[in-house]
Amino acid sequence: MDFTDVYGIKHENCTLITPTEEYRRIIIFMDSVGRRFVAISPNPEPTKYGSAKSHWKQGKPNDAPKEYFHIDKKAANQYG
Repeated sequence: MDFTDVYGIKHENCTLITPTEEYRRIIIFMDSVGRRFVAISPNPEPTKYGSAKSHWKQGKPNDAPKEYFHIDKKAANQYG
């Protein structure tokens, strides 16, 4: 599956990770080397955790942290 993360960066050939019910506003997915990323759900419904009046928006690729694509060798070995 292909996903676009919260920074607007596209990821191909990923696996969907199902979050718990309380996280309906996000999608968690994992790429082929075991890195996990977060995407905003297509219709991010407000939750009971204080964000009922806010609507989440996607960020920009240049807003991503410096080590955003860092590969943790230990974690990568678990998945491949």
